[in-house]
Amino acid sequence: MGFSLVGTHVFTPDDAQVVIGSISLQPGDDAIWIRITQNQPNGPWPWSYGILGWKSSFGYELGTTKAFAEPESSVQRLGVGLQPVERSGVLTFEPRSFNLAWIKKGNPWSLTFEATTGVQVQAGGGSVTFGVTSAIGDIPWTLSTNGLANLKP
Repeated sequence: MGFSLVGTHVFTPDDAQVVIGSISLQPGDDAIWIRITQNQPNGPWPWSYGILGWKSSFGYELGTTKAFAEPESSVQRLGVGLQPVERSGVLTFEPRSFNLAWIKKGNPWSLTFEATTGVQVQAGGGSVTFGVTSAIGDIPWTLSTNGLANLKP
């Protein structure tokens, strides 16, 4: 299963925590992989990061993570090794105040969020595999048990 668009947002100085869009997990899923793409090239200002999370009616059941964005995109995983109680929730992103200072100076920060859900590998082996598509075509890779994305030969 490939990534699906969740939403795009242009962050303003007034943004604290932003709801990007809805994500539902399939029965048995315990993780969400989110690809974040910065929609403008890196400039002279040092963009930092934001706090990424998936919030259901039971809170942040899959945890939160520090998420960086790059023009080439980056993939983050949300999951704590347990299935969430609730299957429907929203993807949230909270830009750090350091970023908001650059935005106030007239430097917009536009991010696109895509996601796919699945099952994390249990201790003891194996890996999760799914394709990634970019402008140059399919990029097959495997997510190893230690959380690293390894390109397939």
